[in-house]
Amino acid sequence: MDLQWLAPAFEAEGPLASVTLDISRSDASGEHEVELRWREVRRSLEEQGAPEQVLDLLADRATAPSGRADTGDGSGRTVVAGTGGVVLDLVLPKAPAQDEGTWGSLPQVLPAVRAAAGATRYVLVATDRAGADLTVAVGAGVTTARPEGGDAVVGASSDVEETRTSGSDDDVLHKVPVGGVGEHTHERRVEDSWERDAAAVAKDVDDLVGRYKPHVVVLTGDDTAVSLVRERLGGAASAIAEVVQGGGRADGIRSDDFAQTLGELLARVQEGRLKETTDSFEQARGQDADGTDGIDAVVTMLQRGQVQDVLLRDDPSSTWTLWVGPDPLQLASSREDLLEMGVSDPVEVRADAALLRAAVGGAAGLVLVPGARQDETDELELADGVGALLRWSDEGTPGGSAPTMSGDADRLRDVGA
Repeated sequence: MDLQWLAPAFEAEGPLASVTLDISRSDASGEHEVELRWREVRRSLEEQGAPEQVLDLLADRATAPSGRADTGDGSGRTVVAGTGGVVLDLVLPKAPAQDEGTWGSLPQVLPAVRAAAGATRYVLVATDRAGADLTVAVGAGVTTARPEGGDAVVGASSDVEETRTSGSDDDVLHKVPVGGVGEHTHERRVEDSWERDAAAVAKDVDDLVGRYKPHVVVLTGDDTAVSLVRERLGGAASAIAEVVQGGGRADGIRSDDFAQTLGELLARVQEGRLKETTDSFEQARGQDADGTDGIDAVVTMLQRGQVQDVLLRDDPSSTWTLWVGPDPLQLASSREDLLEMGVSDPVEVRADAALLRAAVGGAAGLVLVPGARQDETDELELADGVGALLRWSDEGTPGGSAPTMSGDADRLRDVGA
C-alpha cells in the first residue's frame, strides 16, 4: 500500500490531536449518538492536554456526516489537527472498531490505514450486445476531500473513478427471423456486429487496465457478450478477468445479490494479493538478503533507506514503543541510540506510529498483516510483528530472521492507545 496520502499528517508540526470516530447515522437517533461519542473522545483529549482551540476545530470536522449512504457497516472518520489547523480528514468505509482520540508528537492513523488496506481497485465491465458501461473504482476505499470539491480515494490518482460507455455504433444489433434466403445473411451480419462490438469494448478495457493497473477486471451482463469480450481481452486484462453473474447495464439490474457477490470477489482478490506479498517476503527472508524481520533489524533498514515495504502485524493492543527525532528516519529502540545519532531531544512514541512515519518519509509501502499478537500458530512467524522487503542489500544488511525484542520488555512501555 502506498502511504503518501498520510504525508500531510506526518509532516505537520506537533503535537497533534488524532480522532477516529464512528459517524454512522443509520436512523433518526444517529446524530445524537455521534454527538455522545464525540463528547467521550473530547473528554479524553482534554485529559491528555489537548488545547481548546484544537478541540473546537475537531468538533466540526470529526462529527461531520460522511457524505455517503451508510451501509450495514456504517461509516467512520479519522481527523488529525494541531494548532495550525486540520491536516488530515479521512472518511472510512465502515465504522471503526472503537472510538479513540490521542494528543501527542505523532498522529495516530492506524485505523485509517487498516481501512485502506481493504481497498481493491477494479474495472467493472457491464456488457450487452450493444456495448458496455466501463467503471474504474475502488472497493472499500478510504476517501479524502479534494481542494476543488468532492472526494478522492486515497492512494489513487485523482481521476481513478471514471465511467464510460463503450461499443460500436452499428445499427444491426439483434437477430430477428426474416425468413427466406436472406435469413442466413442477416444473422451473419448480426454476429459480425457483436464481434466488432466486443472487440471495441475489449480494446477500451485494455486501455483502462494499462492506465489504472486494477487488481481485477469484473465482467458481468449478457452471457454471450461477456464471453465475446473476454475472448478478445489482451494478456494483462485477461489474466485478471473474473465473471460475476447478476449485473448488467439496465437501470436497477445491479441487485443486492450482485453487490454481495462483487464484494466477496474483491475480498478474495485482496486476500490473494496479501498472500503473494507474504510469499515474496518468505522467499526473500529465506535468501538472507532481501527480506528481514524483527524490530531492531527493520529500524536499522529504515534508517538506511533500504526498505521497499514494511510488513506490520495489525495489533492495536500493542504497547511497544520506539524513540524518534524530528526527521522521519530518526528512530531507534532506545533514547541513547538517538542521542548518539545527534538527536538532542528524543521522544518516545508508539512503535507503529514511528514505523508508519518512517515508511512515509522513506517512500516505502506498507503491508498490514492481519491478526493480533504473534503466537505459536503464526504461519508467517514475523518476529516482533514487523518485517521488511528491501530495495537493496549489502554486507551491513541483517541476514535471515533477526533477534526479537521479546526479552527486552523493560524498555517497552505503554504510551496509551
